[in-house]
Amino acid sequence: MNNYLLALDPGRDKIGAAVLDYQAQVQEKTIVPLTELEDYLEELDCNYQLQEVIVGNGTGAAGVMELLQKNFDFKKINLVVEEFTTEAAQKRYLKEKPMSNYEKLLRKFVNWKVSKALDDYAALIIGEKYLKKLDKNSAGTYNSD
Repeated sequence: MNNYLLALDPGRDKIGAAVLDYQAQVQEKTIVPLTELEDYLEELDCNYQLQEVIVGNGTGAAGVMELLQKNFDFKKINLVVEEFTTEAAQKRYLKEKPMSNYEKLLRKFVNWKVSKALDDYAALIIGEKYLKKLDKNSAGTYNSD
């Protein structure tokens, strides 16, 4: 059975979540209402062999960390820096789902942003950044530098 990493981008009302294998292949990504997070984590725990949970250190991180430590027996839970993930998430989304010609024209005149919630993409970016640093660190542990 494969081992997986769960990356979370916590917010006030919703959490971005992405499950990746250790080759950074996305298994799933979604946005979960905060009220449903515990049930979602239980479902993931049953469906995947999660080795680590990575939590972005932004809004809502303390509450998510507390929930994870109190209710789950994941091998590793790490709090990581998540700066610039929102911008990276928007770029990634636009790369995967290009703008229409109208949106491209509009963007030339206004500071246009994607209206869709991108918390799932932000979680994916957090997980990928973590795996890149893990890969670069010869000891096989996360280095937050």
